[in-house]
Amino acid sequence: MKYFNIYLLGSLLTLCNPAIATSVDPIDDTHELVELHSQNYHTTLIPIINSISFSTSNSIAPYFFTDENTGVQYDLLKAALDSENIDIKEIVHAPNLRAQRLVKTNKIDCMINAPDNVAGLFYTQSLLEYQNSVFYLSRNNLKIEQITDLSALSILGFQNSKQYLGDEFKDIANANPNYSEITNQKSQVVMLFNGYVEVIVLERRIFEYYRHLLKSKLDTSIPVTEVALFDPAQRKIACYDQKTTNRVDSAITTLKQSYRYQEILDLAEQNNYQPQYQIP
Repeated sequence: MKYFNIYLLGSLLTLCNPAIATSVDPIDDTHELVELHSQNYHTTLIPIINSISFSTSNSIAPYFFTDENTGVQYDLLKAALDSENIDIKEIVHAPNLRAQRLVKTNKIDCMINAPDNVAGLFYTQSLLEYQNSVFYLSRNNLKIEQITDLSALSILGFQNSKQYLGDEFKDIANANPNYSEITNQKSQVVMLFNGYVEVIVLERRIFEYYRHLLKSKLDTSIPVTEVALFDPAQRKIACYDQKTTNRVDSAITTLKQSYRYQEILDLAEQNNYQPQYQIP
């Protein structure tokens, strides 16, 4: 009986040892169809885009400068794309309708500051917001708390203000014989400080840009009151195809989560976007 037990124990060890000692080698070969599917999957989710071209309306200081690769919005866009290792191929400055047409015909990839709901284009989130406001000389003690308070005042708006600032403002402007618009935004600021108009309607950073720019030509230290009667305007980018839009949108998200986004906006508040030459 003793020998039988020894024999049984030896048999069990013989059976168990190979199982303990044997390891399973990983499969080195991947089927080519599996590899192809993997490549296509990643390419679809993260398309390879090395550079993107843009169109935008004519130079809007301090957001874009036609002759220089700088400006608040330019620097935000470049910082965003840098985070995704994407270059700005070119920026074409053109009137609004032509800037749209360049993208819709796929001659340019994306339009900056695209109007809402342009058929056939795909939109990113807002890169930043414009704040259109009413400005007047504080010494005039005007009471402006709502849009209807503008009805009896002399007003100088930027070009197409009536189309951008809502129906209520449009109705007030159309009924006001002392309302006018002008294409030159620097002239708006000059006319306000010289007392030719009571009120100007202008975007906040644009006003501060020209106020600082003109300080050697006229007294812009006179106190000015700003009334933000209008909602902030989101500035989105619209692209010809969804994949490009997704990459730009992802880049904007990454930028907004970094310190660099607020740093660029702070530079604008400190009037760092000024030309290096003397104005005429």
